[in-house]
Order: sequence, then C-alpha cells, then structure tokens
Amino acid sequence: MGQTHDSSRPQPDELLRAMVHTAHDAIYAVGRDFTVLSWNPAAEALFGYRADEIVGRSADLLIPPDRQADQREMLLLIESGARLARFRSRRRHRDGHWLPVTLTMSPLCDGGQMAGYTVIARAVSDRERLESSFQALLEAAPDAFVGVGDDGRIVLANSQAETLFGLTRHGLIGKQIDKLLVPPLAGELTPASPDEPHSTDTRAHRADGSTVPVEVSVSILPTDDGRIRCAVIRDITERVRAHERLRQLQAEAERAQVEAQLQRAQRLEGLGQLAGGVAHDFNNLIAVISNYATFIAETAADCGLDEVAADAAQITKAAQRGADLTHQLLAFARREVVRPRPLSLNDVITDIEDMLRRSIGEHITLDVRLTPDLASITADPGQLDQVLVNLAVNARDAMPRGGTLTIETGDLTVDQEYASSRPALRTGHYVRMRVSDTGTGMPPEVIERAFEPFYTTKPAGKGTGLGLATVYGIITAAGGDLSIHSEAGLGTTFTILMPTTEAEPAEAAEPEPAPVDYRRATILAVEDEPALRDVLHRILAGAGHEVLIAADGPAALTLAAANPGRIDVLLTDVVMPHMLGKDLAERFQQLCPGAGVLFMSGYARPALASQGTLDPDAPLVEKPFSKNQLLAAVQQCLDRP
Repeated sequence: MGQTHDSSRPQPDELLRAMVHTAHDAIYAVGRDFTVLSWNPAAEALFGYRADEIVGRSADLLIPPDRQADQREMLLLIESGARLARFRSRRRHRDGHWLPVTLTMSPLCDGGQMAGYTVIARAVSDRERLESSFQALLEAAPDAFVGVGDDGRIVLANSQAETLFGLTRHGLIGKQIDKLLVPPLAGELTPASPDEPHSTDTRAHRADGSTVPVEVSVSILPTDDGRIRCAVIRDITERVRAHERLRQLQAEAERAQVEAQLQRAQRLEGLGQLAGGVAHDFNNLIAVISNYATFIAETAADCGLDEVAADAAQITKAAQRGADLTHQLLAFARREVVRPRPLSLNDVITDIEDMLRRSIGEHITLDVRLTPDLASITADPGQLDQVLVNLAVNARDAMPRGGTLTIETGDLTVDQEYASSRPALRTGHYVRMRVSDTGTGMPPEVIERAFEPFYTTKPAGKGTGLGLATVYGIITAAGGDLSIHSEAGLGTTFTILMPTTEAEPAEAAEPEPAPVDYRRATILAVEDEPALRDVLHRILAGAGHEVLIAADGPAALTLAAANPGRIDVLLTDVVMPHMLGKDLAERFQQLCPGAGVLFMSGYARPALASQGTLDPDAPLVEKPFSKNQLLAAVQQCLDRP
C-alpha cells in the first residue's frame, strides 16, 4: 500500500519557525544592507525591542559605534562561508545600557544566494564572567602559573609560564609536567592534604636547554571535570644568588636564625607585591561598582522607586565587603592609605572591648588587663581595631568549646640582648600588647607560615587566610614587631611591640564637608580603566564641569594641544601604561601653564613617594573615592593659587 500523508503533522517550515519562536536564545536575521529581517521573542526579552520596533531598521542600533566597521568585515568573512562562533561583544539595550553578550554568526542563504547573516545571542552568564575574571587574574600575576591534570599533563598556563619555559602556550598545553620540572618535585606534585598548599624549591627546564631555580607553590583546585593541581612557579635566580653571597659573608652558627627570617621576609614581601597589585586593580572595580550604586540610589530616590533603591543598597553593601577584602590585601602589602596619629593603646582597647565580647561569643571569657599611664604610640586607630578583631576571631576559632581570651598591655624597654633575636627590632622604649588564648595552639610548621596570605589550616570555606597576614602588615608598617609563642594544646600568645612617642594623644580630624557650591571649570581626566572613566565623566559633568576624557598620557597631551579653550585642572591616575601621571603632569603644565593638577591612586602616598611615582606634597585623591570626595578635591585644586 502507498504511504498516506498525515495532514496533522507540522511541515518542516512550520517546525523551523516554531523552533526559532520558542528558542531561549535570541535569534535574529540581518540582511546584506544591515537591516534587521526577523526577531524572535527571546531577542525581544534580551534587547528590549519588540519585533515591530526593530524589524526593518538598521542593526547598527545595537552595535557600539567603534565596532560597526568590524561588522562589515565580519560580513565579508561570512560571505566566504565562515561561521563566527561564540565570541564576546556588547550590544545596546532599548533603554540605552550595554549588554555583554556571546554571539554566533552564520550565513543566511535564500535559494543559494547570500541574503545576509543569522545571529544567535546569549547574555554572558555569571559563571562566564567569573571565568574571565579568573583568567585575567592569572595573566596579571607576576609569576608563572600552570594547572596539571591527574594524568600529569598541563591543562592551563599563563603568559608568564610561556616566558619562563620558553614555549608557546600551545607548546605547554598537553606537555608532561615532569618534562619541565626537575625531579623529585615532578613526582610529588600533590600536597600532603588537599586543602593545604605547600611550596618547594626546584629547577625548571627551558626550551633552550638551560635550567633556572624556581620556587613552586602547589594547591588543589576542585573543578567539574576533576581536580587540577595548581602550581605557581617563581624564578628565584636573584634570591639564590643573594643567598650565596649571604652565606659567604655570615658566620654559619651566629647567622643561621637571621638567614631563616630573611628568607621568610623575602617570601612575604613577594606575596605582598602580588597581593597589592591584585588589590589595586580590584580597588578600581570597587570604585566603579560603588559609585554606580550611588547613581542608581540617587535616581531611584528622585523617582520614588523604593525597591530599586533597596537593590542599590545591597550592591553598595556587597561593594563594601569587597573593599574590606581589598583593604586587608593592601594592609598586608603595606600599600593601604593610613592616617596615623598619636594615641593611647589603652583607649583603643577600651573603645572596642564591647564589640570584641560580642564577636567571641558568651562561651569565651574576655579578660582585659591594662597598665595605666602608658606612653603614647603613633598608629591608625582603625587599623589597630582591625588587628584586635582579627586576633580575637582567630582566638575564638581556636577555642570551639570555650576558654579565656586575655588582652594585656604594659611598658617594655628593648635592649641589645632582647633585640638580637629579632633582626628588624631596634632598641628603645615600646608599648607591649599581649593577646593570649587557651585554645588548641599551633605546631611549629604552622607558626612558620602563619603570616603568609591565603595560608589557613581551617576547612575550606571557613577562612580566607588573610587575618594574620593583615595583622602582620599593619604592625610592621607602623614600625612595630609581632611574634608568636604557641604549643599544640597549650594555647597561643601574640606579642605586639609598638614604639612610643612623646606626643600626646590627638583626636581624629573631622572629615571636610563637600562644598555647597562648585566653581565650574574645564577638567581633563586621564584614567586607563574604561569603567572608571565613565564614572569620572558622570560625576564631573553632573556637577557642571566641562570634561575632557583620555585613556593614557599621550592621548591626554594630544587632547590638550587640540583644545582651543583653557583647561583648568588635570585629573590623572598615577600609574598608567605608556606614561606615568607624574611625567604627564610635567608635560601638561608646559602646554597649559597655570593649570592645576590633581592625582588619583589606590596606593598610599608613602608607597607612591618611595617608588618615585609621586612627589610627597602632590595633591592626591584616594581610591575608591565617593562623589563628594572627588568634587571636594577638585574644588580645592581650583581654589589653590
């Protein structure tokens, strides 16, 4: 019998239309003249345009102006049969904001003729953003990084690894790690505990046959595809040479302890440089997030949108948590902006005592013993609060079944004999603070690494490993000394020594209020972070200033030379590619004599001055800054003769 046609079954064309109509991804077609030909419901949801609003109009409505020429080149590729799969870009939403999207573009043919192209668009997911951030962090790291699978082959590598081994990334991926690192490390690329990183010194084989001494820190990263052994590889050639010279100059018996402490200090300094660099980049991002949250909250308040204002407040809270983490990293790296003043350590402890009692819980007794009439010390009171909170929380975690936390103060005169066991400690008068607990204590191998950032003995997710590193950075940056005495099962005592000063305790200066009225001016703002440039433009233009924006020093000088009017203030980042802010300011003032200069940076002024990147007396606004802080700093610059 012949086959009968089932008229109730959808035809292929109908099925195809239904598939496009019900797809979760945005799908639309664009003609050769860049006119939108079709637009499915998912595209309406993603971009905000209804089909009757966009079909027949130019696709350039969606494309950033600086990318429209690229679209023409892509059409030529597609005409040659190419399919552009899963590339990142931005597209404009109907309300004007830019959406990060993943695009796939393929030819659209009609009767064998090229009619245009089809686009499948999908919003970039949180996971994809995190993966991009993770890859960016790897590339920003100063050390080589490789990820090794269970089969011993490399599955991840950054550009520093290419430089170290003299191989391209293609040449590294899939290569056996034991071909690059001299045994025995290659056979031991597994930490003793999955949650506990460890480091080892070994040698790396380069493609040209040479070897270099390296330090390798290894930790385990669980992923959806299994465990990856993450190895951070640092070239320690200079350190090895320094150690050789050190051994030649020092007597073995007398200098053994000093040498061990020097190695530890070098390791902490190197980790501090990495932590400070990453934290500085995050400072820029946090400044963008917090200021945009402020913009949203202000607009929502004006429009009576309470729910939107509440959402903006949550964003601000999240940004503040990120800022707190950044401050810890910068404190360890000694690059945080600090405001030291003469103060009484007893007063600091008394002011925070109630909060400490709440932090440690009712199962722990807090015993405070303060010696009266202590000499003053010079420190940032906010940072001392952070030291006390971190030590109290550390003690609380060491006493899960309860115990006693004791904080005591006293005077101490350090003589030559006492200082001989602490190479960085000078003789003189100090105020001593001891923070003791009756907890589980620490074994020697944990004490040795206690101040390293990200090192923790707590279970995964229970600690960042930044608490004691932050304490170390704050105390040593203030000229103090920090030591640990602990035995397993017998508790731990942290001893902090802070040099005294003859100055009387001073009250904290009141923050200067934002000016009520602003002098309108022309401002040339220079910032290499694109999102932060947008924030600067919005704040300054919103205050009535005329704003010129540049991404780096050369672009700023070109803009200044071409500007027909007067430029009143140069607002520039300190550290930028192509030209430092200090060099830009010198050349700018040759073009615009009499104009003011205001610098921006997330680093503390002493750190910038010590590196020669900023004069000690140069006007500086600290990142992350608020709208009022920036406008007040600009006004002060305008008022300055």
